[in-house]
Amino acid sequence: MIGTAKKKTASIEDYAFESDDGELLLKSLLLEDGSDPESAYLKEFFWQELFAALEELPEKQRQVFVWNELEDITLQEIAERTGKKLKTIISRKGYAMKHLRRKLEDLYLDLFDY
Repeated sequence: MIGTAKKKTASIEDYAFESDDGELLLKSLLLEDGSDPESAYLKEFFWQELFAALEELPEKQRQVFVWNELEDITLQEIAERTGKKLKTIISRKGYAMKHLRRKLEDLYLDLFDY
């Protein structure tokens, strides 16, 4: 039997956008402390849009995303905590990531004039 590659689950960094020089702008926008008022405003605005997009998700998808991405709980731990199969948790995370990417991509492109 030929070996199969394990499917890697998506992370918010997998969907980050890069500038022409390879800089991860999404990560820096969300996580770094903006010292100027414009950076602080953009950061706050983007977080508001992220949470608005999260609210559109079904509860189970939203919970998996929040636990995994924002609270650093592994997908395996989420499966154990909820009593669901790991594949179910991975699927929920995947649907959440696709939704968030669709909802936030246009906003991101508008903010950075791409």
